[in-house]
Amino acid sequence: MLWNLFKFTPQPFNEGYMTTNDGHKIYYRQFGNKNGIPVLSFHGGPGGSSRPKYAKLFDKSKYRFIQFDQRGAGQSTADTAFRNNTTQYLLNDANDILQHLGIDEKVIVHGVSWGATLALLFAEKYPQKVQNIIVSSVFLAREYDMQWVNRESERFYPDLWNEMRKKVRRKDIYPAYRHLLFAKDLDQNAKALTYLGSYEYMLGQLNPHFNEITEVNEEDLRATRIAFYYEQNKYFIKENQIITQADKIKHIPTLIVHNRMDFCCPVKQAWDLHQALPLSKLVIASGYGHSNAKLLKIVRREIENFL
Repeated sequence: MLWNLFKFTPQPFNEGYMTTNDGHKIYYRQFGNKNGIPVLSFHGGPGGSSRPKYAKLFDKSKYRFIQFDQRGAGQSTADTAFRNNTTQYLLNDANDILQHLGIDEKVIVHGVSWGATLALLFAEKYPQKVQNIIVSSVFLAREYDMQWVNRESERFYPDLWNEMRKKVRRKDIYPAYRHLLFAKDLDQNAKALTYLGSYEYMLGQLNPHFNEITEVNEEDLRATRIAFYYEQNKYFIKENQIITQADKIKHIPTLIVHNRMDFCCPVKQAWDLHQALPLSKLVIASGYGHSNAKLLKIVRREIENFL
């Protein structure tokens, strides 16, 4: 029987921490069948956290679904979230978790948004360990993709950009808000979270508006700081790395699902990935938004057909 995607939160059969040799404690949890086909799932962000709902995309009787919180995010801990926190460390952690759990067989890699970025990068780094790739709401982390959010999206939301500029009295808003985000003053942090920190979540909404944050949540602040830290460092990968190294994974069966009207990560990213992987299956859903319940239903259906 399929798990209901909306009413029930799946419970892990196992959870714990993996301690790295540089002081990070990486939280992980497992769902489904402990003897099933392993699925290694990467969460979004950067700075986000693993979500049990994604375990419901896979039949719990057949699959062993593994999530982990990336460095400094969610329930993973360290003295400082930014020490040795790069994409390469995240990929190494993912591989170490498989070893920690005694998994030697090939795995299915899964990811949504930034999680899709990591799933693809993991497959390119360890192609011999990957059986299938399943990604949705694809983000390729190219300069072209970052410019959409940081610049081009103003074409659709000039009112929001005008409001953000007024709050910092600068035309070039990103440096100003980054300064506020990393300041030691909570009021400045709140302003950064209210405006630039929430902007991406409004992309695709027809009637968006800012809701002023007056009390700073430490977890939200840390997550947003990690997101901007990665963006500022161009996600610690080479320009267009996923596409230029796609030959490494072109033999791996790949499923790509993306909403037609995804204003956070426009569908061109999924299309470019599909063009680089001619044997992949691309499903462009007739929906809007970066990730929602309707898209999850479609992803679940496509996973069943694909696997």
